[in-house]
Amino acid sequence: MALGFLTMTSRRWDPRSPRGVVPVVLAVLQAVLVLGPGLGRGVVITHDMPWSPDPRWTPFVLGLDTPAPRAVPSDAVAVLLGKAVGASMAQHLVLLTILVTLALGAAALLAELVPDVGMAGRCATVVAAVWNPFVSERLAVGQWVVVLGLAVLPWALRGALRVVRGTSTVYAVAPALLFAGLGGVNALLVVSGAVLTVLLAGAVRARSWPVARAAGVSLLLTAGLAGAWAVPALTARPVADALGARAFAPVADSPVGVIGSLLGGGGFWNTGTHPEPRSHVLIALTAALLMTAGVALALVAAPGRDGLLLAAPLAVFGVLVLLSVSGPAEQLWDTLVHRVPGGGALRDSQKLIAPWVVVGAAGLGVLADRAARRLPAGLRGPAVALLLGLPLVLSPQLAWGIGGRLDAVTVPSDYRQGVDELAALPPGDVGLLPWSQYRRYGWNDSRVSLTLAPRTVDRVVLYDDSLPLRSGTIAGESARAAEVSKSIGAGTPPDRALAAEGVRYVAAELGSGLDVDTGALRSSGRVVVDRPSLLVVDVGGPARSPSASGAGVLGWGVTLLTALGIIGWRGARRTDRKLLTGLLRSRP
Repeated sequence: MALGFLTMTSRRWDPRSPRGVVPVVLAVLQAVLVLGPGLGRGVVITHDMPWSPDPRWTPFVLGLDTPAPRAVPSDAVAVLLGKAVGASMAQHLVLLTILVTLALGAAALLAELVPDVGMAGRCATVVAAVWNPFVSERLAVGQWVVVLGLAVLPWALRGALRVVRGTSTVYAVAPALLFAGLGGVNALLVVSGAVLTVLLAGAVRARSWPVARAAGVSLLLTAGLAGAWAVPALTARPVADALGARAFAPVADSPVGVIGSLLGGGGFWNTGTHPEPRSHVLIALTAALLMTAGVALALVAAPGRDGLLLAAPLAVFGVLVLLSVSGPAEQLWDTLVHRVPGGGALRDSQKLIAPWVVVGAAGLGVLADRAARRLPAGLRGPAVALLLGLPLVLSPQLAWGIGGRLDAVTVPSDYRQGVDELAALPPGDVGLLPWSQYRRYGWNDSRVSLTLAPRTVDRVVLYDDSLPLRSGTIAGESARAAEVSKSIGAGTPPDRALAAEGVRYVAAELGSGLDVDTGALRSSGRVVVDRPSLLVVDVGGPARSPSASGAGVLGWGVTLLTALGIIGWRGARRTDRKLLTGLLRSRP
């Protein structure tokens, strides 16, 4: 994706000029510095990023075994890429591309707002777009799809501004929506929400039918791309858990409070990801003031009404975030999240500060550019160096794999062989033990991560999809898993509880940081896989088929292929026109 956008970092990108080359080189180098050990041999497995070492089209990957497939279609994209270049290389390419695309996208947005911006401003924006708490906290918890949404967002905003100006059509935002759609619900929500807000604001202000039509096409494209997860999610059983709305609300990751943390780009609900440097009031306060000043400068520097258009998503998203952190609005927010169809996508509201982070990074570029142009000669160098280095000083934890959180590891061969043996057995669902979706694999340095099984076992895997938090346990969405949990809570042995739900095979991941009574499990049926890392017992349950429909995945695929076809056809027509014009001009 980043490679396809390299020529778009300015209106006239010259690969021979330092202004064109240096930001690109800087973006690549800083991406390597951030990922560090994560680019080593193997795959990074942490929190919400249990990257499978063997790309397989499992029911989980295709969204066929879960009521609300949140990892669709991002996991399918990872599998497709992994089959082409290998799982390890696929993950490296995805993470590198996301960070490079984010940096260059912010620089492209800056160049759209300030066309004559110099190299100092571009480089400052490239750095600020990546070195911030938002990227740090999301990568630390393995939410690469949210960072993907952040990376696509500046390109989407840039395209939306061009549509409103009348210098381009909906095709300026369609590629960004397509890439956001690859990331699933969180990425698409952030990008499409910002695009639609800008387009609708522009249509109302200018009373422009072409802009309104572009908004309508964007909405249809968003609906089609959301089909893979929206169709099954809307038919899933409702989970009215008020704790969920509170547990995922932004929290303070610094001494400056929740609002101050959000202004600085932080405030993620998972306290385990909060960077240690932000516990210092000076760092947190400086980050909040710097990003706020950056947003203000970007809006003021934007030509014409572009500043007001950029302010529209900031205002709309800002109101939603404030609702989620406001005590008096707790009931309203709970209703919006749990009662309104599709409202669950808003539950983790901190991701809605993504436009604030992107516009703030562009504004820091404006500040650096003005410093390089207007300060006395003796002060220009130090001032620009300060603005370039300040984001690194405020977020030093990002360097070299976020302190080792992003470290590539090799999945034990016996685990992978056991999975292969399980795949060769007669049909039947798999029940997973320990009865939790989180693991601390010993071979993964005991890092917290989601279980690998649903992404590696090529059959339906039944596991506990509830989410344990410090504030309590968030109920899962699988009715079968809920019944198993109820039986286990009543004293039924886990293997018998799983067998009662129609599971044929009970698989135990050993060395996962949680205890399993292997003796009782072995005596519950016939042992069919016996490996140091994986034990599988046939308990004799019936064969079952995935209960979810593939209509959402099919709709997503049709939308993607149709949009790509239209964009490709339009691009081919442009190329043909340019070639024809060139031939006519070259005729004597």
